Amino acid sequence: MITGVPASPTGKILRAAGGVSAMAIAGQLTLVAAIPVLARVYSPADFGIFTIYLSIVNILGAVAALRFEASLYGVKDNARAYVTVKLILLAVVVTSVVAFAAGQLLSGIVPARVSHLVWLVPLGMAGAGLVEAMNCWSLRAGLLRDFALGRLILPATMALLQLTFGLAHFQGESMVHAHILSQFIFIGILGYRVLSWEDIRGIVRARWRTVFAIARREYKFPLFDIPSALASFAIINLPAILVGSLFGAAFAGYLGVAARLITGPVTLIATPLSNVFVAEANKKSSRGHLIGTARGLLILAAGLTALPILALGLAAPYIVVPLLGEPWVPAAEIMTALAFMGAAQALSTPLQDVPALLRRQEVRLLVDTARTALVFGPLLFGAAAGLAPLTVIYLMAAGGTVGFAIKTAAYLYLLSHDVQFAGAAMPKQIHRLEGKTP
Repeated sequence: MITGVPASPTGKILRAAGGVSAMAIAGQLTLVAAIPVLARVYSPADFGIFTIYLSIVNILGAVAALRFEASLYGVKDNARAYVTVKLILLAVVVTSVVAFAAGQLLSGIVPARVSHLVWLVPLGMAGAGLVEAMNCWSLRAGLLRDFALGRLILPATMALLQLTFGLAHFQGESMVHAHILSQFIFIGILGYRVLSWEDIRGIVRARWRTVFAIARREYKFPLFDIPSALASFAIINLPAILVGSLFGAAFAGYLGVAARLITGPVTLIATPLSNVFVAEANKKSSRGHLIGTARGLLILAAGLTALPILALGLAAPYIVVPLLGEPWVPAAEIMTALAFMGAAQALSTPLQDVPALLRRQEVRLLVDTARTALVFGPLLFGAAAGLAPLTVIYLMAAGGTVGFAIKTAAYLYLLSHDVQFAGAAMPKQIHRLEGKTP
């Protein structure tokens, strides 16, 4: 039994998350506000192709840096951080080249309607890897204000570019071009704000021998985190690809729009709460502090995220048609199906970085493997049995709800019973490159 756990620092967490959430809300509101116009400028098939592209990029982008970006968490010494960033850049280059080569090999069997994605996916993958690395650097350095700004820049830029390209009557693939451009705009702006010339020189001067030594020391990240991340991102993104292949690109578009609307509160509130948890863990690593912080996060996630998602799912049949138009009726029914899964996801999201912080990636792998079976088992069973698309999605959502509940319980147990915080176990580093990041 744990004793001496302080009261949940709910007020402090809410204040810390407020800035991140405010920027995320502004960015997501831009996306949501753009959807009614985009739905009239682009066809459901265009949305379906963009959803398929985005799903592939989200899955591959999660492993573009071989998960070494998460190893920045808990690193107090700038010298080691510079070496880790150089390792991340090397990993992104290598994996993007591999993805491009694989795309060329598969180009002969790719349908003509999506053949252009063979060239665009590696670019989007590299951009996603660099975006995540910049986010991890900002959180590691405690630069929540700059991190929050990034939460606005990325979605707002993508939405504005997609609107501009659509109103200019560019082809449907311009939705993909807008996504890639928004990534590199984000990288340029955030990099300018959070990286000093001293940081850049430190990264350039980092010795390759030290880079490979760090890679060997942090072997758990690629060994366990890659399959875990692939499973986790597949749960979120692969259903759209499978639904599109089984029931057509238009249905993939319905699912993509419904998922974007349902998971909006997760992006707006639950994800910023997880960012605050990482920042708090890097400030103070005592178990009592972490458990108290986790308790406050769960209370906030339940009241501010899970309940609104459930309400949005119930109200979907009454708001989707006025918002998007008659052709999008199936999206309303899909939103209702996804509501419980989205609520469970909202509760699990604030604790999603617990395994990385504790260097217990093997636990994350076990949990995500179970979650993958719970999501794709019902989906594939329903498709094989010839069930209606909506029935298949309901089965998938039910399995996903159970999977996210298991994830939350497992990470709480890990947080309560693992006494060694990763940052405290790290060896002392050479401090000659130690400097204050602006």
